Amino acid sequence: MMELNPDSLPKLSVTDNEEHFWLLQQQYPERVLKHFSAWRFDADIDLSRLTSAIRSVIETLPDLNARYLFNDDGEVHKVHAADWQSCFELMHLHSDVEATEHLRAQQMAPWDAQSQPPFKALIIQTGQDTILGFILHQVLDQSCQEDHLYHQVLSAYIGHSASNTPWLHGLANGEALSSPISAPTAQPAANDDVASIILDEFRAALVEPGMQLTDDFFDFGGHSLLATRIIGKLLSGHGIEVQFNDFFSAPSAAALAAHAHIIEQNDATAVAMDRQQDVQRAPFALAQASLGRAYAAFEFGTIFNLPFALDFLDQVDEALFEQAFRDLLKRHASLRSTFHFEGSEAYQQIVPFEQLSEYKWFWPSQESRGATLKSEATYQFDLTRELPLRVRFIYDPQRQRQTLSLLIHHMAIDEWSLNVMMEELAQAYLARAADKAPTWSAPAPSFHEFALRQQATGINQQHLDYWTSMLRGATQGLALPSPDYQASVPASEVSTNAQWFEIKPDQALTDNLYAFARRNNASLFGVVYTAIALSLHKLGNLKDLVIGTSASGRTDPGFYETVGYFTTMVAHRVQFDPQQAVGALIENTTRLINDSMAYADIPMEQIQQALGMTPADGLLFDVYIQIHANNALNGTLSTPDAGTIRYRQIDPDKNQSMFGIQFEIMENTIDGKRSLRLVITYRSDRYSAAQMARLSTTIDQVFALFTTPDAARTALNQIHL
Repeated sequence: MMELNPDSLPKLSVTDNEEHFWLLQQQYPERVLKHFSAWRFDADIDLSRLTSAIRSVIETLPDLNARYLFNDDGEVHKVHAADWQSCFELMHLHSDVEATEHLRAQQMAPWDAQSQPPFKALIIQTGQDTILGFILHQVLDQSCQEDHLYHQVLSAYIGHSASNTPWLHGLANGEALSSPISAPTAQPAANDDVASIILDEFRAALVEPGMQLTDDFFDFGGHSLLATRIIGKLLSGHGIEVQFNDFFSAPSAAALAAHAHIIEQNDATAVAMDRQQDVQRAPFALAQASLGRAYAAFEFGTIFNLPFALDFLDQVDEALFEQAFRDLLKRHASLRSTFHFEGSEAYQQIVPFEQLSEYKWFWPSQESRGATLKSEATYQFDLTRELPLRVRFIYDPQRQRQTLSLLIHHMAIDEWSLNVMMEELAQAYLARAADKAPTWSAPAPSFHEFALRQQATGINQQHLDYWTSMLRGATQGLALPSPDYQASVPASEVSTNAQWFEIKPDQALTDNLYAFARRNNASLFGVVYTAIALSLHKLGNLKDLVIGTSASGRTDPGFYETVGYFTTMVAHRVQFDPQQAVGALIENTTRLINDSMAYADIPMEQIQQALGMTPADGLLFDVYIQIHANNALNGTLSTPDAGTIRYRQIDPDKNQSMFGIQFEIMENTIDGKRSLRLVITYRSDRYSAAQMARLSTTIDQVFALFTTPDAARTALNQIHL
């Protein structure tokens, strides 16, 4: 072991985060607290130039080559070692598999903080390819990130000084060996032009034409789902890449532009999108196939109905509405498809638009006497014979208002698709009200084409490895102690029957939680997600908790405007350290969620199989958290005379759930005011009303804690609820 004299080396300040992870590694040396990313260069790379670029970055950032020493006074000292080569390795291997195995071995190896740096860069040559890999210990999480370092190296390679290069973000999105990159084509962003483009996307997505370059994306109702869509549009439409995490630390167009990077778009990809096949029949996409198997397991019942309902505050022309919705069915063939579940031959079949009149899918008010939102929500589809949607207007003569029941089966859409649909429905309604057909800026890529491509490509093994590495050994399910809780329920009593309640913070608390999120570079969703996890940790004395959530599953920006079922369920393993501060828990949870998005194309079913679980084992998690943020079910339709037709979402009656406890975070901005609701649905065969009352109280207490001045610095073991 190399001995270092702290008096002979430059001193560096030690942050609370570094001290926390240093101590955690000392207490649990067997824990793997390192992570890695790697990028493949598919162009000729000058190895000496690349090595010099890496050296420049290491010498510019002292934290990368730091050592942590414990002195006689019981304090942690951080010193800077001068030998940059201790952070570097060059090697030759035969294949990507060997390269991945070597990187994982480096990741799994114990870390001696006194003799080893917390960072290592590896150049691995495999045949014709060169792979650049980074290994980083979590002690660096607040000061360095893989994608930051990648672009520091890239800029130094291109010819810019590493010390003068702005923080730029990774072209590979942290995907190990999965995204071939030609480094010499990458160019730093021209901030003024990029800022203007980003601002245009902000204005369009938020419907805020008056937004300025320095306005905060989140202050205007932005949220994580919308940020994801903007990232995709910037990449696919403008060749501008920004990192998801930067929306929280640099949430204005001007600030985000400083983190952007221009990449040379792949013309072959654009051509491939333009030359889509005329697909009438296709297999299920991977996530869709998993959903289909679950649908069959629930005997093709109503558990995957999506019963949306709108209350129109102003009169809507139902005939024009039907015309506009027909425009959507013409544009998005997934809405006029039938679904067939014959085992390995399962497939989806497009109904030709010319045959649409043979299917009943729309009911005006005069045809809806006796119908209710409940009767519609509980309708049982026969997806082999019917379209996967039912659009019905119901008129209330007492209130003299129209209500819309929009029932769609989950096999056809996800929540992202709902936003696309509602935006385009407004465009089509305005056009039809002017006696015109809508004009679309571009054709919507076919979901059936996406399904064919994904089935041909198969599972991304590196992405699957990411999830199994995170989840292996995690505690399955959730146990909450309660005097009235029956630990085992007879098989005859197991059902999907559910009850629900809501937590609705007042305006002052909502505003305070939002401010707390911004101070911690997190979204409101991230803060509420952490509050739920912390509440369950306190109730159950949990060491870790696996939480399921929805991910868009849209890893290809070319399909961002496609309506279909892309969504995957992913599982995050949240670990609780009694010494950890609330702010660090929020930061780590936010990073866990955000960083996992690049790997969210793997269905949960495949992950559980890789972990050795069978369908009889059920889900790895019993807790499910999802966000419904400005989901376009609260909005307006416009008319040619500049009029508006306002509508608001009506909550469905929840009486079924496939999850033990489901948390739906309803985040909206209506009439300029931010609102927050937390709807909690729970399986009555697993949890009691008394347990849920205790959970509700605990969440309220955690929300209150988050509004106190020292909340972020409070250690978990100091919280008594």
